Amino acid sequence: MKFYFAAINLPLPLLIMVMLLATMAVIVVLLVLTVTIITLWQRSALVAKASGGARYQAVPLLSPAEQSFFRVLQQVIAQAYSIFPKVRLADIISPGKSSSRSGWRFAFNRIASKHVDFVLCDPQSLRVVGVIELDDSTHRRFERGIRDWVVDSALGDAAIPVFRFPAARSYSLVQIRQQLESLRSPAQASQQRDLIKA
Repeated sequence: MKFYFAAINLPLPLLIMVMLLATMAVIVVLLVLTVTIITLWQRSALVAKASGGARYQAVPLLSPAEQSFFRVLQQVIAQAYSIFPKVRLADIISPGKSSSRSGWRFAFNRIASKHVDFVLCDPQSLRVVGVIELDDSTHRRFERGIRDWVVDSALGDAAIPVFRFPAARSYSLVQIRQQLESLRSPAQASQQRDLIKA
């Protein structure tokens, strides 16, 4: 004796098997979704725990002292150079070829997390022509002195001049112009001097 489900017109045993398979598929999908949700929740909890539960917030790119000096630099040299603030050192220099990977990695790690205050570039080619560091009172600390030495020596190896200016309440535009004139060869400096004075 055969029983048929009127709407589907399947034998009852086959219909029960199809319904069981569909139910199992739904259960598998629900299990996968549950595991995914739990995994994502655990990851977010780990991230929150790793960051001490802190949320991120926007901060100014430059400190007030750096903003003040940046405005002065724009007045003095913006026509002669493109000025880029807060540039990662490893984005403007790279270790040369080394006899070993570990030697290269060591040299790279020395500069990877360091930034310079201002990078001056040729406006046409964007070739780096100099770096400016604004030295506040923290630069008198021993560990900061070591950091400054690493930065200066790495830039020196790359033949990129470093100009250091002490942080101050006001700046002499003339003194900044004079100090930065040495960026180019004498002929180029004369052309740049004309641009800077304009």
